[in-house]
Amino acid sequence: MDLQLMELFNIEPTKLDQLLALGWFRMQQTIFTTDILYFNGLEYNAVWLRVNLINLKPDKKCKSLILKNHEFKTEVTRATITWQHEILYSQYKESIVFEGAPSLRWLLFGNSTRDVFNTYAINVYDGNKMIATGFFDLGSKSAAGIVSIYDPLYKKYSLGKYIICKKMLYCKQQNFKYFYPGYYVPGYPMFDYKLELGTSSLEYFETSKKEWFPIQRLSA
Repeated sequence: MDLQLMELFNIEPTKLDQLLALGWFRMQQTIFTTDILYFNGLEYNAVWLRVNLINLKPDKKCKSLILKNHEFKTEVTRATITWQHEILYSQYKESIVFEGAPSLRWLLFGNSTRDVFNTYAINVYDGNKMIATGFFDLGSKSAAGIVSIYDPLYKKYSLGKYIICKKMLYCKQQNFKYFYPGYYVPGYPMFDYKLELGTSSLEYFETSKKEWFPIQRLSA
């Protein structure tokens, strides 16, 4: 299945739940789905993932990340993009090996001036300095992790993974059923980190059957 794209002017929380459950995901102010991705001219499969929050318990990995970052201030808030976010994104962009969006605002909004999604942010501070942030969209009983970025000077703290853990735990506390981290790409290691978090509750979408199955069932 090639890329399918849906323009949005608004989206009800229950509708977002339904689309996420069918392997759709936000891109700026649109929502898309695909089975095929291309990197460096090569074709790969996109495997959509979700975490069953009902069964989720903080695993050894998440507990370790929370302990490692306990000295930092972490807050959850309605999403706004400030100058601190843009500076942080600029620093992050310089450290990545792939081509990123020109700005955080462009990544989330494109040419749109409003957010049709119910977007929240997790911000992490070392004193007054913002060192990491992550954005996620809330539906009715589901949430989707959109992007996480961090100051490369703090790379040893694994802040990107830490934020994903905090997103999942926050959503579980809000009695959400599912958290969608996007897609995993077999054979393309950049996305392998998504298999390390919430593994015991991780599921993948089998498009031919339109069903979700435990990640342990996914064959090489």
